[in-house]
Amino acid sequence: MDPKRWAIETSTSSVTFVATSSIHPIRTRGGASGWIEGGLDDSGFLPNSTLRGRLEVPLSGLSSGNPLVDNEMRRRVDTASHPFIVCQIETTEDSDESTATITGTISFLDVDVLVEGELSLLPGPRLSGVGEFDVRWWGLEPPRLFMMRVDPIVTVEIDLPLI
Repeated sequence: MDPKRWAIETSTSSVTFVATSSIHPIRTRGGASGWIEGGLDDSGFLPNSTLRGRLEVPLSGLSSGNPLVDNEMRRRVDTASHPFIVCQIETTEDSDESTATITGTISFLDVDVLVEGELSLLPGPRLSGVGEFDVRWWGLEPPRLFMMRVDPIVTVEIDLPLI
């Protein structure tokens, strides 16, 4: 039997990036598209199975609600040359019905970084997860402007409804 392939519901998905600074937190939010297959069914994650998938986050769709912050982010990452953050899920380990430890690659700014994280499967179904990443892994230096300093560790929260 072929594994079921789930699409990420683009219109209701969310990817939120939270950076801390010496002045206030910076929250930037956008959506995602992609697919997930194998490793889960309508009832939960499947033990001893492989989950694969691809997630694309369009950088032009990210917004903090502050045009100055958004314009600086787009300038720093050159969204014309690098329009997406791409995540490839490659393996699953230690899964139970509601959580799975995953390994994958995040491609951003022409740099691929191998990462590990945990995904939760919620009713709907929807995938959810939170991870911390150092932007220097992709060659970015956090901005510094006058008295404001941004920490290089960014928290990423995902909420991905599946259809």
